[in-house]
Amino acid sequence: MNVSFIEFLAKNGAIRFGDFVLKSGRESPYFIDLGTITNGSATAELGKYYASTITSTIGTNFDVVFGPAYKAIPIALSTTFALANSGVNKKWLFDRKEMKLHGGDAGSIFVGSQNIDHGSKVVIVDDVITNGATKIEAIEKLEKSLKAEVVGIVIAVDRMERARKIGALEEFTETTGVPVHAIESIHNIFTHLKDRVVDGKTYVDDKTYEKYRSYMNEFGVKF
Repeated sequence: MNVSFIEFLAKNGAIRFGDFVLKSGRESPYFIDLGTITNGSATAELGKYYASTITSTIGTNFDVVFGPAYKAIPIALSTTFALANSGVNKKWLFDRKEMKLHGGDAGSIFVGSQNIDHGSKVVIVDDVITNGATKIEAIEKLEKSLKAEVVGIVIAVDRMERARKIGALEEFTETTGVPVHAIESIHNIFTHLKDRVVDGKTYVDDKTYEKYRSYMNEFGVKF
């Protein structure tokens, strides 16, 4: 259990507890939002967690860290900074929502692609995977436009939700062949924060925890 990361998310409002409607339309008792991490020191710290997870699970045999637009762009940048500070120098890359029609990289759907060799090995970073649709789209973009090989994905939190038959992360890997690594799981987050005071605040009380358990009983994988 990565206690420092769990408390980092809570203190920075990157995990919030209450009643939320997800992009899928599903109602959730919590919400992951790394977009709340906007100051320099916290962004730098976030990059260290991603960099550490990448090196411990995927290793250093890759070329590029890719962050899907828009929220994952600062994740990709901070991750490459953290990697460089530990002596691992990698390139960063992110995509555009619309193709650029002017300048030296006219026609490109990526920012940073001028310095990326075709056939490069890429690690994708993002906040969560829900149904995996945006990650599959990113893989297809990278493979089609840059002939890239996606060697892994690192996310902040595994929501531990069921897909059709198995967990969403496992099904994603089974479908795409790309392994997904999470810095932490939602189970560990709720377990650690339940009734715990962090910087004078209790984030998960009994009522919040029971709402989470009910949600996981309906949508979660067994643990």
